[in-house]
Amino acid sequence: MQKTFTRSLDSLSDIYEFTEGVLASGDIEDAVRYPVHLAMEELFTNMVKFCPDNDNQILFDVAANDGNVSVAITDFDVDPFDVTASRNVDTEMPLDGRVPGGLGLHLVQQMVDSLEYDYHDRQSTVKFTKESG
Repeated sequence: MQKTFTRSLDSLSDIYEFTEGVLASGDIEDAVRYPVHLAMEELFTNMVKFCPDNDNQILFDVAANDGNVSVAITDFDVDPFDVTASRNVDTEMPLDGRVPGGLGLHLVQQMVDSLEYDYHDRQSTVKFTKESG
């Protein structure tokens, strides 16, 4: 199911509601829902944060089948930003010694089963899957 959302953090509750509808129709278990929501929130938040002057809506395509979820998030008229690139995050360092940034994408990379990035003609698409069990 596809839906576009306004590039604003105020859209997060609408994105959650939309996604929950898709996940409920696919009978997706809670252990899969949490990482899906976290990944979608982190990816969307980065798109909003790093392109604040862009007025284009962001397209979500969410599918739930056989206990598995696939998500594609497409952002338009943007510079490239590869979310699959390795993040230099030291999770062992105390919080007061860490450099801000990168932890959210690091978590996304760890929590989903596949993560892909495609960029062409100023269009960025991030795809991920989360499988049950």
